[in-house]
Amino acid sequence: MSIYLDEKNPEKHKPFDDASPDIVAYVRYLEVIAGKSPNTAFSYYCDLRNFSRFMKRRRGLVTDDTEIKDIDPKGLDMAFWGSVTKEDVYEYLYFLNSECGNKKSSTARRLASLHGFYDYLVNQVDLLKENPTASIKPPKQDKVLPKYLTAEQSMDLLESTQTQSDFPERDYCMVVLFLNCGMRLSELVGMDLGDIDMEQRQIRLFGKGHKERMVYLNDACMEALQIYLNKRNTMEGLNPKERAVFITRRRKERISNRRVEQLVTGAMKAAGLRGFSTHKLRHTAATLMYQTGNVDILTLKQLLGHSSVGTTQIYTHLQEFQVRAAIEQNPLGEVKKASLDTTPKETGESRGEFAVTSSDEPENDAPGGPMEAFEGAAQEGFRVDVSSLADTNEPE
Repeated sequence: MSIYLDEKNPEKHKPFDDASPDIVAYVRYLEVIAGKSPNTAFSYYCDLRNFSRFMKRRRGLVTDDTEIKDIDPKGLDMAFWGSVTKEDVYEYLYFLNSECGNKKSSTARRLASLHGFYDYLVNQVDLLKENPTASIKPPKQDKVLPKYLTAEQSMDLLESTQTQSDFPERDYCMVVLFLNCGMRLSELVGMDLGDIDMEQRQIRLFGKGHKERMVYLNDACMEALQIYLNKRNTMEGLNPKERAVFITRRRKERISNRRVEQLVTGAMKAAGLRGFSTHKLRHTAATLMYQTGNVDILTLKQLLGHSSVGTTQIYTHLQEFQVRAAIEQNPLGEVKKASLDTTPKETGESRGEFAVTSSDEPENDAPGGPMEAFEGAAQEGFRVDVSSLADTNEPE
């Protein structure tokens, strides 16, 4: 974790001073004027420090064999930024790919940092006349489908949080919210008690850039929250002024992002789930809602807190599931081609007919279409039997 960011106070950080003054001023602009979150500002800050190190080596300000990480990113002035050319930027992108092994998405993010920095210098503070990044486009991104848990795997994970945790009420509740609300890790950790409205069955979340949105709580979320909050509010030694919803068992303070990741990863391993991260639970929620809840892409955008529908369109691959379901449920799909094939037939052959089960065979009792198996899941939510958790909250 960054030495600058404080997980338990995500809106606070130490001063950004390990870079040139122009970069520090730009990061302050991002937070104060542009309203970017500390995480976003820090990401841009790291990108620009890395570019500073690269340019120092490229311009011969350090020896060629100096490791990038050992180069001091400070000491660059406005004259230096003005001397950067389009060729320098292209060389930097090549460096990210060849030496750093960056994925296309990471390279695009680092280019966006440079775009933003030079746009600030040219258009916001009028310190430069030319933007060397203006005409440089990011690398074309690979279309990668989001990785997510199936409904069955999600249920296994929920079971695991009850049996593999020393604080099952809390861990179960966190995973239920991830799977049903599609919230980000930072949104869950940053939740305060005042953000929850049990009467209206909703919760207020603060997403990237401190953008506020309301998320509906289904039956599974309501049940999990009631069980956990009953346990939380009766914990011995808990400071009555503690606002955080999710707290640590020992210190009775707001849980950190890293600790949540450790708990979720441990529960996944115990459930036999490999290759999934905590963020994949957000993908899982979006996927299951899109598949089973008849949720359109604009509604999903609002629920996930995306600023652009383009971000949400990663889930449009799920339309294949719904298209297949619609085709299978077409009533004309049962029409048989009985006499169209005029090819001569031999005795015993049924050429010209589709493979159809005989009327003497028992009918299939399976649901009529792929969507029916999930009917009602969107309203009730994904949960498992939590009677054992509820029992622990009753007076002895």
